[in-house]
Amino acid sequence: MLKKVWNFIKSALGQVSKAISNAVNFALLFIVYFIGIGIVSIPMKLFGKHFLELKKQNRKSSWHEHKVTKQPLEKYYRTF
Repeated sequence: MLKKVWNFIKSALGQVSKAISNAVNFALLFIVYFIGIGIVSIPMKLFGKHFLELKKQNRKSSWHEHKVTKQPLEKYYRTF
């Protein structure tokens, strides 16, 4: 009998702790997202910077020109 009560209390506390951790995680991630993304996005919009090119452009192709330059041999060996 006592074991059944203990298991019930244990499972109830487990569910409560999961609900609390979900709420805290949501709140923290919500704050971090809006502070991190908001602080960056507002000045970028004011200065007209676009990280993604989402607007359609009047070109035949959507390929971008990649400028290849010759680098010193040491730079190729030092990747990081």
